[in-house]
Amino acid sequence: MRKSKLVKRFKDEAVAVYSIEDGSSNPDLKRYVVSTRDTRDLMNHPEIINCDFTNLMQNGVTNALKGINILERLSCINSKTVNVYHILRGGLNFKVRDALRKAFGYKWHSSSYISSQRVLKEGKFEISEDYYRKFLVPDNATVYTADIVASGVSMDNGLEYISNYLKSKKYNLRNMIFITIGCIEAEKVLEKWHRRFKDVYPGYDRTILIYLEGRFALATPETPLYNCIYDTDLLKNYKFGALLTPEFEHSQFEKMIIALEGCAIYDGGKKGFEPINHIKDILEFWEKQRNTAMEKNLSLWEEYNARFSLDMYFSDIDTLKPGSPELLKEKKSPYWEGLSPEEYNSLYHRFKWLWSDERIEAAQLAGSFNPVCEKKIKYLESLLKL
Repeated sequence: MRKSKLVKRFKDEAVAVYSIEDGSSNPDLKRYVVSTRDTRDLMNHPEIINCDFTNLMQNGVTNALKGINILERLSCINSKTVNVYHILRGGLNFKVRDALRKAFGYKWHSSSYISSQRVLKEGKFEISEDYYRKFLVPDNATVYTADIVASGVSMDNGLEYISNYLKSKKYNLRNMIFITIGCIEAEKVLEKWHRRFKDVYPGYDRTILIYLEGRFALATPETPLYNCIYDTDLLKNYKFGALLTPEFEHSQFEKMIIALEGCAIYDGGKKGFEPINHIKDILEFWEKQRNTAMEKNLSLWEEYNARFSLDMYFSDIDTLKPGSPELLKEKKSPYWEGLSPEEYNSLYHRFKWLWSDERIEAAQLAGSFNPVCEKKIKYLESLLKL
């Protein structure tokens, strides 16, 4: 696999836009990672649920589209040719239809819907339910769609269906824009369909993949964590393959608990539409963490670095030899390009604000992870009692 890095393309107070660069020679397949305050908040605080969750998502996607527009001029597309393709039910959380209206003033864009539920069969995810379909896609369409992508099965199924629909109508496709909280599987699926779209549709222009906050790593049976769900959990550790925006990494140092969560987003469908069951899922994760913490006598330092490695912030993490903003820039150079010295200085000092020498010393004590688990469990239980 080619080595990827984020290259800063645009940044203002509302949004930061990075392109993923790895030497690929395909100019018509664009890959971006976008960071906004709202999407950082909804990922970092999994207790944000229901309408609060979807409203933050809409705000974040709106600003993401405005940022991408600086580079791609999406607002120039005639909204009568735009269709928002909803993969139910998780895709509803992104509120792309509303975001397009707010970002570009679109008035005439249409919507299509397909249900998609994956199930695990004989070690592989398959689609068990995609019976509900409502399509009205125009000819020569620009299609926007969004979903949380882990294994990529629902995404692949959704793109196959719309391709078959367009074929049955003898329609052409102009552009495909996919917005996701996801992992590299989104690229693998979209690269396959990009090649097909270029082969099948005369005049097909471009495919744009927009990740929110990072291209996360997907948990596998080989992932060295005590508690994770394979082919489901989206992880933040660069050692597992995650590629995070600097803004999202900066936000991990707002609170200790943020980087310790089991998944960057958990189950988006439950978070938006089954909030009680979503909180129960988080509680179940933290109860497993507490049991492991007690059984293994885990330190907070050990578990934190397993989920969000801090080695780049030290000259030598094993001896706790301090680092510096300059050293952080050097270590991050294979992953980030175009950041200013001030951005590295801000990031390094935010890390030092959270991880003082005294806190590191306390976090290294055997058993120090258990009180963190107990506090989180108590909080989640209090939410369920309201």
